[in-house]
Formats: sequence, structure tokens, C-alpha cells
Amino acid sequence: MEDRKIEIRNYWNGISDSEWYRSLRTEERLKKLMDDPKTAFYPGVLERMERYVGEFKGKRILLPSSGDNHAAFAFALMGAKVTSADISERQLEHAASISGNWDLEIDYVCDDTTYLSAFGDGTFDLVYTSNGTLSWIDDLTAMYGNVERVLKKGGYSAMYDVHPYTRPFTMEAWKEPAIRKSYNDVFPDLHWRVQDIVNANAQAGLRILEMAELPSADASFWYTFEELKTKTDEETANVSDWKHNPMAAIPVWIAMIAQK
Repeated sequence: MEDRKIEIRNYWNGISDSEWYRSLRTEERLKKLMDDPKTAFYPGVLERMERYVGEFKGKRILLPSSGDNHAAFAFALMGAKVTSADISERQLEHAASISGNWDLEIDYVCDDTTYLSAFGDGTFDLVYTSNGTLSWIDDLTAMYGNVERVLKKGGYSAMYDVHPYTRPFTMEAWKEPAIRKSYNDVFPDLHWRVQDIVNANAQAGLRILEMAELPSADASFWYTFEELKTKTDEETANVSDWKHNPMAAIPVWIAMIAQK
């Protein structure tokens, strides 16, 4: 287990300086976020959190596996007391530099999302995990058990990630569905199913309030960063319309709100 943790940390420390992550830290990209914090969230995700959590100002919010930290910056801009946790020290260093330049008060903690061992019981009003978190978690039950532990009574857990329904398919734009694996093949790639996410919440004692299955909103789901650099607007037009791109007929993102 410790070897895997080191492997994951080394991977994210390395990728944090990739061209993709540097593109997320450009002055233009960050200014857009600072001018409108809502742009840090996928369409429909923030609105669902607001429906239950209400105003974020003054709320204590934890972001495990905080990654590019755009959501952390956004919550801080909206007045929340934000703690950003990630297994990658390098990701946190980049984020701390940005928040320092923008005078945003965010606490940064290097910690494992599965255990959240740096945090006490009943500390946070909201725990939010975003795209790319679950595929790195070996034990969803342990993770959600610790999410429940660090939440205050009545606090909320919110998640947004790749929809498990995409996992069996190659997800190639413009092509008919091509199956590459069974939906039930969770291991070794940690492709968790909807039932795994729901059951982990239930076993942790979290009550699911709402689940949303969301379509793609733009071409970024369908192409890698390198591929997108070669595509014209004409080539990516209608990629989210299933009448043109058959694979767009299934939901590609999943969001869930639960309460302690």
C-alpha cells in the first residue's frame, strides 16, 4: 500500500509541471476564474451544491485530491474557509503560489484522500471531490467513511467525476460504440461502478440527496490536450450532440450530493 502511495505521489508531482497543467495556470486562465469563480465548476455542479449548502461564505470546505485547485480558489473567492489537500506536494506548491499572488487565504495540507488523517472529526461543512479523484482510490468505503468522519453533523459531501457508464467503451468521437471491457471489471484500473459509489456512501452513513448524470458540454471530454491543439472549431462542432456523435448519447459525468 505504501509503495502505491509513493507511486501515485511521484506521478502527480511529475505531471504537475506538464504543458497541460501549465495551461491551467496561465494569467489569462486564472483571471477568468478570478473574475467569475463559477467557471471553476462543470455546468450544473455548483448549482446543485448551492441548492443544499446555501451560501458558501464562512463555510469550512475541504477539497481532497485538489489537483489544479481551481475549485479551491473559487470557493475562497466566494468567502469560504478553504482547506486544500492533495497527495502531491508539487501540486500544492503551485496552488499556494497562485493563491498568494491573489491574496486568497487557503490552507494547504499534503494528505491521502482515502484516510484524511490530518483532519479531526466533525471539522467541515462541505467536502468536495472533483474529476479524476475516484480512479485513484483503492477503497471507496474507507474514503467515504473518512469523509463522513470529518464532516460536521448535517454537513455535505459533493462529488463530480467521470460517469462509470463511459468505462466499458473506447469513447471515440464520431464513431459507433466500441466495447473494450465489461462494466463490472472494476480492477485493476479502479473503474468504479455507480453501485460502488452509492454503496460506499450508504455504508459510511451518508444520505444521498441527489444524483445527476450530465452530458458533455464541450470538446475537452472527447479529445486529449494534444489532440485539441490540432482541431479547428469546425472539426469539434456538434461533438456533444448525439445526433452527430453517437457516443454523446450516454452521460459522461456524474455528480452526487450526500449529507451526514
